[in-house]
Formats: sequence, C-alpha cells, structure tokens
Amino acid sequence: MIDVRPSQLMRDLGVVQHGAGILAEPARAFDLPAERDEAEGITDELFAAMEQIGQVHLFAKGTGTAAPQIGTGRWT
Repeated sequence: MIDVRPSQLMRDLGVVQHGAGILAEPARAFDLPAERDEAEGITDELFAAMEQIGQVHLFAKGTGTAAPQIGTGRWT
C-alpha cells in the first residue's frame, strides 16, 4: 500500500497549500447585493470542497474551509 500524506490528498482535491501566495493576501469582501451571484457561486464551491474533503478525511466534520484555500481571494 502506498502511504499518501494528508497534505497531498488535500492538494489533489484542489485545496491550496501552506506557502501559496493567495493564503498570505487579505481576502476581499463581496459588494452585496451587486455581487450576489458571484458570492453564491463561491459559497457553492466551498460547500462542494468540504463535501469532497469529507469523503477522504474522517476529521472533516467540524472543520472549515476559507475561499483562499480553494484559490479565491474573496470571503463570504
């Protein structure tokens, strides 16, 4: 059996890893209601990412994911 590090599993799921520039940048808020559709899209992406993470990690319950961790410099 090949031992895969948790960080590699997360990377494979598209989760941005420690050291990536986007994680050091301040996330920008949405201008609501003008950017509602974009905010809803990012929120949907975050929920989808958590669903994928939950399928490969037992620890996923109770964790959170921020938009920069999926490559988006915004916050909802």
